[in-house]
Formats: sequence, C-alpha cells, structure tokens
Amino acid sequence: MNSYRENVQSAAGNTLAGLYAQQQQLQSQNCSAQYSLYYAQGAQLNAYEGLTEVKQQLLASRLISEQGVECDNLATNLDASAKLVQQATATTVTNSAATAAGIQAAAKAISTLAAELGSALNIAAAACYGTDIYRKTLEANSFIRTTANHAEYITRLAMDAAAASSEVIATDLVNQSALARAALKTVQGAANAQFTALSQQVVAGQTTLATASNAEKLAEGALEDTGREMRAINSAVEDCNRALNFNLIASVTGTFDGIAVSLDPYQQPFTTWPEGAGIHLASDITIPAANPEHYVFIAKAENAGSVKLEQIEALFNTEQTKYFHPVTADDGWQVVLPVSASGSAVADIDGDLLAAGVSYVAGVYVVLSLPYQKYINSFNNILSSVSLPVTLQAPLGQAKGIAFSPDKKSVLFTLPPLSEDITQQEFRVMLLHSGQPLTGGFMTSEDTDAQSGDAAIGFYFNKAIAEQVPGANYRVAHCSSTQLVAGGLERSMKAVIPDDMTDNFGALLVPGIEYLPVVLAVPSAININANAWSSTLAFGAKAETLIPLAGSREDAPVVAKAAAAAPSASGDNNEHPTES
Repeated sequence: MNSYRENVQSAAGNTLAGLYAQQQQLQSQNCSAQYSLYYAQGAQLNAYEGLTEVKQQLLASRLISEQGVECDNLATNLDASAKLVQQATATTVTNSAATAAGIQAAAKAISTLAAELGSALNIAAAACYGTDIYRKTLEANSFIRTTANHAEYITRLAMDAAAASSEVIATDLVNQSALARAALKTVQGAANAQFTALSQQVVAGQTTLATASNAEKLAEGALEDTGREMRAINSAVEDCNRALNFNLIASVTGTFDGIAVSLDPYQQPFTTWPEGAGIHLASDITIPAANPEHYVFIAKAENAGSVKLEQIEALFNTEQTKYFHPVTADDGWQVVLPVSASGSAVADIDGDLLAAGVSYVAGVYVVLSLPYQKYINSFNNILSSVSLPVTLQAPLGQAKGIAFSPDKKSVLFTLPPLSEDITQQEFRVMLLHSGQPLTGGFMTSEDTDAQSGDAAIGFYFNKAIAEQVPGANYRVAHCSSTQLVAGGLERSMKAVIPDDMTDNFGALLVPGIEYLPVVLAVPSAININANAWSSTLAFGAKAETLIPLAGSREDAPVVAKAAAAAPSASGDNNEHPTES
C-alpha cells in the first residue's frame, strides 16, 4: 500500500506534468498566434499601400480623362472651324478673282479716260491757253491722273488679295484637324479604359483591404485569447509549484555563467493540530523531527522523464558529493552551479559537466531522519518533480547608435567590445514600416514598444519574429572601421541599402513612408556552439523617409562626399565580412 506521502508526491508530480504539458502547448499556440498576427498585419499594410498607390493612379487617370474631354471639345471646335474656313476660303477665292477682274476693267477704262483727257489738255493748251477752259481741263486732267494712280494701286491690291486667297490651304487644315481629333479620340479611349480598369482595381483593393482588416482583427483576438490562457496557466504552474513542489525554480544567473536554483524547505506535516480537531496525543508520544536535508541535482531536460526516486536514491548513496549539492538556510535556500567554462566541475546526473547551450532541469532530493522514517513507517526519502527547463545562453553583442547615413543609402551603428569573435556573429539590418495605416488600431508588442521608445513601430514585432524574417528582407552589416577604447575594440558597422531593398514584410520601399532601422544579432552559420548564445534585437532612435515623394522638397539628388576610412588604432582593421 502506498503511503500518504507517496500518494501526495504522485499527485503533485502528475499535476505538474500535466500543467507543464499544457503550458508548453499554450506556448506553442501563443507563438503561432503571434506569427499569424504579424503576417495578417503585413497583409493589411501591403493591401493599404497597394490601394493607396492605385488611388493615386486613379486620380492621375481621372485628371487625364478630364483633360482629354477638354481637348476633345477644342478639337471638335477646331474641326468645325476648319470646315468653315474651307468653305469661306473657296468663296473668298472666287470673289477675289471676280473683284480683281472688275477692278482691272475699271482701271483700263480710267486709263483710257486719262489718255483722252491728256489729248484734250494738249488741244486746250494750244488753242485756249490761259482761259477758263484750259484751267478746267488742266484740273480735270490732274484728277484723272490721281484716279488712274489709285486705280493702279487698287488693282495691285486686288491681285494680291486674289493670290493670297488662293494660297490658303484650307483642305490640309481640315485633314490635319480630322487626324488630330482621331488621335485624341484614341488617347481618350485609352485613358477612359485605364480609368475603368483602375476603378475596378480600387474596388478590388478595398475588398482586399477589408478582408485583410477582418483577418487582422481575428488574429488579434486569437492572440489575446492565447495570452489570457498563457497568463492563467503560468499562474497555475507557479501556484502548483509553490504548493506542491518546494517552489523549485531554476534560472540563469545574471552574469550568464551558471544556473541558480532556489527552493522552499520541506515542512514536516502534522506538527500542530487545529484547535478543536479532537486529536489528543498521549503524553508519552513524541513525533521525531524530520530534520530534512535538501540536495539539488541537475539533469538534462531530454532525460527529465526518466528521473525516478529509485535512480536518485541509488545515485545519492554512491555519488553524493559528485552530483548532489546541499542547500541550507544559511544560503537563503539557493545554490548557484557554475558551468564548466568558468572552471567548475559541476556535473549533471549523467556525469557530464554543465555546459552552455544545453537545456537542463533541476530537482530536489530531501533526506529525512531515520527516526522520523521509522515513525511514519516509510523509509523512502522525498524526490521533487523537476523544474521547468532552463538553457544557459549569453546574449550576443547589441548594436548601439543605429541611424541612417546622411544620404539615406546605408544604416550605420557601433558595437561595443564583444566577448565573442565577430566572425561568430551575424548582424541583420531590417527596415520596419513606421506608423500605422489610416485604418489604425494595430496591436503591438509591449516589450517591443518599451525597447523602441519614441520610435515605436506600428505593428506586432518582437525578437522571435525578427529571427524568422527571410534573408531577402534584410541586409547583413559589415565592419567598416575599428577603434581601440577602454575594454577592447569598438567596431563601426555599416549595411548598404540597395535600390531594390524591401521592408521586413518583403514589400519594396514606398516613397513618402518612414522606416525604422533595427539590428538583429544572431550566431553566424560558422558558429559551432550557436545554442550557447541568445539573439539580441536593437532599435534605431528615429524613423526616416528613405524615398521622398516626387516633387517634394527632398526630391533632389544628394551628392555624398567620399569619406576616407579612419585607420585602426590597434591595427586590427582587416576584419572580413561575415557574409558577402
């Protein structure tokens, strides 16, 4: 028959195991919900930007169509005017020719009359010189000569008018206006067709945006649901661990060089009785003190399921000092177990030295005094359930002073002295869409908002998501120069922004949109101990517009002066890029 204590331990172990499994499942669901929300927000942003671009094209097409209508009206008027000119020109040519002929006949008659008056003047001069007849004849001759000169001038004008009228090419004008109107009709038809197509695209884009917005809100709801469930299961795990498992907690030390294990001591049951319980021990009955001794051991997380009381008891009896570490009140019920890199000889129960990058669980083995075991008639000691897994990982170097270069063609930042070789690390530079679309209301990550400060991004983004961004959507930064500072070598890093650069979602950069640079540090492909390091995510201080809108004040070529590379203070300025 199992003892009460064994039943309690079994129930506690089963309860914790079930909670751990449920916690792991909810963590997976929460992670999946985060990715779903991230991609849903990306789809909505792309749909919004696409719709905005199509609307701009539609506006331009509408203006072209309106201009086309005005031009068509002008072309219609021009065609009608050309036809009127053609008709008027034909009439003018006919009338001009007739007028010229009439004027020419009149001029001939005037010339004949002038000749006859000239003869009469000669006769009068010979026969009647000095008389009134002579004077009247002389005056008439003067008038007719003036009239003859005027007639000659008018004849010339009439002939010039007739010639000019015949030179008007009204037929060509009509043909040209007809061709121009036909060409304009073709252009107007194409513009109208484009306007219709763009109108349909706007309708489709609005439908796509509405669908994406609905999907984004559903993803937000799913993440909020899993978040509440995660908080509930975490609280349940903490309460159960505190009540049933000595409040056993394993964590990485602040200096990332060991595992800290803390616990609450074993409390001997039934040391006092509730008042009025009706329990009265005989005066000669004394419950022996349990005098518990607490020992912490470490096991690989992958072997946590095989940790049994019989195995631990046998191992304790043979290798107590090697695998078990006492925890006392003097230590505050906490023990720190350093990893092998720090020169310790701490080993897990498999005999392997603790190492960075390996997932471990901690357990507590409680040894009770023999008199107490005899009293309760159970000679088994107490084995806790294992703790939640913990992996010793040190953070990689974090970028500082992230900003765009003056010409907006690269991202610059610095790295403080690194504990790890720079060739073992990769620094991925991403450009995040800053702000939210006019639809607004995007859920964001509280942790990311706290890290990014005033330059908070407008969508859900965190380090786990950054690690999943495809290689086509980021650029790898390389060391451009080094400087010897207190503590080691400070590096200046640079990532070039190509013309076909995309944001983190894979969309091409949009004119007029501000982007925030971020740098993710991850172990490089040649790092043989990548699990020993954790990624770091750093945010730029300011989002900026990389591509100005056409016609804006910033839409001007920028001539960047070539800066000479500063020589390294240490001479170690020949580092090779981690990725080309």
